[in-house]
Amino acid sequence: MRTYLGLLFLSALFSLLITIPVRSLGRRLRAFGKAHGGREQAQIPRLGGLAIFVTMLVAWGVLLLVPNAVRVQFLSEWRTLLTILVPGTLVLLVGAYDDLVGAPPQLKLLLETIAAAMVWGAGFRISRLPLIGYEIKSPVWSLVSTVFWILAVTNALNLIDGLDGLAAGTAFFVTISVFVVSLIHHNVFACVLTVTLAGTLLGFLQYNFAPASIYLGDAGSLFLGFFLGTLAIHSAQKSSTLMAIVVPFVAFGLPLMDTSLAVVRRFLSGQPLFGADQDHIHHRLLQRRLSPRIAVLLLYAMAALFSLGSIIIVHSTGSLVALAGVLIGATAWFLTSRIQYSELTELNVYVSRAVQSQRRVMVNQVVIRKASRQLEDATSLEGSWQVLTSTLEALDFDEVRCELPQWPAGRAPALPRWSRNAHQNSDDNWNVSIPLRASEMVVGELQIWRALRKERLLFQFSSLLDTLIPPFEMQLKKHYASQERELAEEHGVLSSPALQAGILAGGGKG
Repeated sequence: MRTYLGLLFLSALFSLLITIPVRSLGRRLRAFGKAHGGREQAQIPRLGGLAIFVTMLVAWGVLLLVPNAVRVQFLSEWRTLLTILVPGTLVLLVGAYDDLVGAPPQLKLLLETIAAAMVWGAGFRISRLPLIGYEIKSPVWSLVSTVFWILAVTNALNLIDGLDGLAAGTAFFVTISVFVVSLIHHNVFACVLTVTLAGTLLGFLQYNFAPASIYLGDAGSLFLGFFLGTLAIHSAQKSSTLMAIVVPFVAFGLPLMDTSLAVVRRFLSGQPLFGADQDHIHHRLLQRRLSPRIAVLLLYAMAALFSLGSIIIVHSTGSLVALAGVLIGATAWFLTSRIQYSELTELNVYVSRAVQSQRRVMVNQVVIRKASRQLEDATSLEGSWQVLTSTLEALDFDEVRCELPQWPAGRAPALPRWSRNAHQNSDDNWNVSIPLRASEMVVGELQIWRALRKERLLFQFSSLLDTLIPPFEMQLKKHYASQERELAEEHGVLSSPALQAGILAGGGKG
């Protein structure tokens, strides 16, 4: 433990010393980048990532001079260190190039993908999904999962780098989480890497916290995200418990949530999913008239909650996991409700309405289905008409009429018009006319009215035509046929042209 504390102190001290010349180099190279939403002030260099990278190398070099078991274990993992540092250096150089002259996003993403694929090729692979523990057996899906995770963390930390000290402070809390879990599982190599990075970030924050005199830049935020994302995979591979695999994924909660919210917001508002905007979590806090310092400290508290939750998960008793869930849930609630994104507010309203309306749709569909069975079982046309009007009333229609002008001998059945008491037949409504057939001819129509001011229909209108009307029309056909038989008996003739044609056709065959 003394070695770890010594590394923490030395890396913090080296960071304080090394950042000064790197800051001067950045000014000399005019690595000031472009202004983003008023955050970046003129003459503030962006090569902080270089200071962090050099400090870590120097601290590890000092460790090699200390003859103890930690040094031996660290040296035995030199291949693992190269697996992280070689592609990590590529990401660092890409970010530095962007800080100095600017790089297209497509080029940065391509080189980040290559670096992540290099990590997978070297054996750092996601083979089990966190939370559910599903084992990934396909090499292709393992490659996709690994690359996606590394890219997500890398760019999430880059996107959250919008306030002085925010990305570096968030990375510090993530680093502490991974260090504690590595210490619990006696992963000496991961402990050395994380404690060194933690000290380096502490020293760097002396110059990066508001008001900053040097920024991480893309070199720093991309490298930190890549380094921590890769180290998380390594820690997960070294652990034999599922909960330990979950830890790094929870620890990255704040930057990943910010990135996820950005993608969802842009999708809901019809904007490019991966474009830049000024509506990230830290921007929203500033819009609520918080000072940059207070906003950063508030987000530090959120990051600390995620980190605390991830550490608690290691001791995976039911109560502790529940506590972690409460902490993370409280953080998510704050970020999604208190910050008040218009897109998420509208989505919440839409989902609430959809849930309520879908329940009513289901209820109305059941009403239609039951009414259909009652119509099939009705013993008279008048009884079926009563069932039909009651059902249409329940479906929130205002008036129903059945007009039968083509009924035989003008003896149409008495089907009384139904109207809601408050309904007035005016132009402020819409109506539907549904043809009614009997004996293969249209004998009338069913007319339905509904006020325009009412909300939309909460059932599938096709069910009205396919499920409700057919059994009523069947009752109508039965009554029509009965009327024709009565007329035939009275007059000795069949009044229906269709029936007459049928008799003539039958007689011709005889």
